[in-house]
Amino acid sequence: MATEWARVEPERLAGALAGRRVDESLLAWLESSVERLPGLANTSPQECADLLGAAMRVTINLLDSARYDEPTGRRLRTVLAQAAQSAAWLHFDQGRHASAQRHWRTALHSAHSADACDLGAGVLSDLAYSATWLGHPGEAVEILSLARTRTHHATARSLLDVRRARALAVLQDDAGTARALNDAEHQLERGSAQSAPPWVSWMSSADLAVDAGRCWLDLEDPRRATAALEEGLSLLVPERERTRAIMLTYRAHAALADHDVAAAVADTRTALDTALGTGASRCLDLVRGTLRESFEPHKGEPAVRDLRSYAHQRLAPVAT
Repeated sequence: MATEWARVEPERLAGALAGRRVDESLLAWLESSVERLPGLANTSPQECADLLGAAMRVTINLLDSARYDEPTGRRLRTVLAQAAQSAAWLHFDQGRHASAQRHWRTALHSAHSADACDLGAGVLSDLAYSATWLGHPGEAVEILSLARTRTHHATARSLLDVRRARALAVLQDDAGTARALNDAEHQLERGSAQSAPPWVSWMSSADLAVDAGRCWLDLEDPRRATAALEEGLSLLVPERERTRAIMLTYRAHAALADHDVAAAVADTRTALDTALGTGASRCLDLVRGTLRESFEPHKGEPAVRDLRSYAHQRLAPVAT
């Protein structure tokens, strides 16, 4: 990024911030940088957050101070929406839910101002996911019903459908969950023939499988959940470590529901190590909850005692 910045010539940014017209090469660089920054979250989340914050500030200043035509203004507002959406996810992963909500609201307003319907629907789907995660699935279903009417791209619809499935599973709607998962699979297949928008380009069969696994867990079908999660883990690309930690924890839940304590211990141990590597509070909290609550009925078993001792040692530096 530093090399690219040198090619863009910083005086172009300074000039635009001083009231001159936004240069096309500056705008293109800003767009490509914001599209690529989320990939940095897997290895350097704090650096990613800092860069996204800087990109948001620069874009807001350009919108306020620079001269630009309406198409350029829409592109700048789209950049702001994408940066705010990515920042919201980083805050969500760290358990900073109020801050995540503020960033998602910024993203939603900016996407609406840019007339970016699919992007706006994607932000709504993020808000719905957050609502389900925080225990408000009914609210999530309402949000997703609204968002689904505003999407054009099949991959975007797939994401909305799979998040609807998650919410419906928590609400114990078996038939609705199955329909939503089928819709998500159908839309993902359709979307593979198109170029997905940057904000949803990460959506894959692995993501569909992990959410399906969580759905079957919520619907008390652990064997079906395990099959879906194993498929997802086999498809997941190596750099998606936060998703891997969550998948492994879900598979541990499925193993416990199927009375396989040894498999649950093995998956939870790996999930803990993976979550620690990511530094994501959301992943660590999920593992902690599993250790504290899910294993409680088996606390007398040697393997569980060893796991809890190992976790205590590994988590002690994080708590200080």
